[in-house]
Amino acid sequence: MRLKNRVAIITGATSGIGRSSAVVFSQEGAKVVIVGRRKKEGEETLEIVKAMGGEAISIQADVTREGDVDLIVAQTLSHFKKIDVLFNNAGVNPIEGRTPVADCPEWAWDLIMDVNIKGIYRCSKKVVPLMIKNGGGVIINTSSTYGFVGFKDRAAYIASKGAVTQLTKSMAVDYGRYNIRVNCICPGMVLNERVKAFVESAKKEGKLEAILGDYPLGRLGTTEEIARVAAFLASEDASWITGAAIPVDGGFTAR
Repeated sequence: MRLKNRVAIITGATSGIGRSSAVVFSQEGAKVVIVGRRKKEGEETLEIVKAMGGEAISIQADVTREGDVDLIVAQTLSHFKKIDVLFNNAGVNPIEGRTPVADCPEWAWDLIMDVNIKGIYRCSKKVVPLMIKNGGGVIINTSSTYGFVGFKDRAAYIASKGAVTQLTKSMAVDYGRYNIRVNCICPGMVLNERVKAFVESAKKEGKLEAILGDYPLGRLGTTEEIARVAAFLASEDASWITGAAIPVDGGFTAR
């Protein structure tokens, strides 16, 4: 098991990539801290991990609140005594913010930035000093293929994910000397609950083939496929990888 005895905080772990990552990290031997705003869904993730023999706790918390981030750190240390991995996976993309710049409500812009980029800042600010004290650690950030390319009607989200990619590189340069590796994963479209509904709608409208045409592998990804890359980056198998922005996108950005 590649993550045996590691303690990993995973934000946005109540569904999708975060939930799959909690499961995969646990299977790899990690003690997992499940973080998310939705208490019920967090407890569901916890039940899944425990049913598979994993060790975990669930914390209801919002990465836009500094006090909640303090709670995440305090409860992790109380239960597991250390933090080896921080997976900054929490993110939002509200439908009201899926617009060009001139049409984006300021509240939607601010929310996207507050969760997607400032949430990483808040969590990392609290965890990095502990990692330095402990002799190192791993930070993984969830960016997006939209951190590389432009796309219609996604200005705020794309701006936030471009910032995540560049923040990752800056953190890798700043903290490499402390044996802290910092990388980001850039997923393409993966089959979470929201995307599954979108796919069904596209099928009915005869648009699915055109969407899949953007992916050289001819299909969308799964949340587990993203989780496995995160587990690799958290492990010693990736011991000389830092500052990388890794597309996991079925070839979307290779076109």
